[in-house]
Amino acid sequence: MKKTILATCLILPLVSSCGFEKEIAKIEHKAILINKYENVALKLAKENRELHAEVKRLEFEIQKLKQETGHKTVAHADDHGAAPSRGIASVKPVALEVKKDLVEFKTYKWSADDMVKMADKEFKAKNFEKAAQFYTSLVNYYPDYKHLDDEFYFKAGISAYESGEHHDWTLKHFSVLMEKWPTSQYFRSAKLWVALTHMKMGEKQKFFATVEEFRKKYRNTNEWKILSSYYENIEEKTNE
Repeated sequence: MKKTILATCLILPLVSSCGFEKEIAKIEHKAILINKYENVALKLAKENRELHAEVKRLEFEIQKLKQETGHKTVAHADDHGAAPSRGIASVKPVALEVKKDLVEFKTYKWSADDMVKMADKEFKAKNFEKAAQFYTSLVNYYPDYKHLDDEFYFKAGISAYESGEHHDWTLKHFSVLMEKWPTSQYFRSAKLWVALTHMKMGEKQKFFATVEEFRKKYRNTNEWKILSSYYENIEEKTNE
């Protein structure tokens, strides 16, 4: 009996020792795996950062090339007397031929959104000279601006006409409107203002041609009433 007890006492520590060693081995194995995974994760993270930096560098290079290409296109077009590039980044500064530059684009570096806000504000306040300069400058500097629609060109044309000086701007803005939006609600009005501009410029034949067109096509419109009144005044003065 004593021998059995003694044998048991000797075996138990051995069993416990073996079990403990197995647990230690398992923990060490897990630690090795975790360490391995962490190393892999760190390596992947580093590679990801490097790839991200490379992508950013390539994006920068692409933008740089686009700008350089745009500038070269403008220079090439200017050398051959062609129209400049339509891209915003490649548009060359355009000096307004005015008595006083109310836009001062070189000083303020207006964004397209800010320019249209200023133009609309001055138009609403009936400051037509300033409005005309902002509308026209916006077209010059940002020809691909998304909000250059028929209403924009109508207000630009009206502003130029009411300024009393910029006949070329008036004809340009209304011509763009009529060419691009022939079904616009502003089409007939644009044609009317073009005729009145021709009359201002002393180009009576062009004015009379538009009067005749309205007489045939748009007899029952407000535009015809305006044109016919101008025409009648001309006739009265001619017959005096």
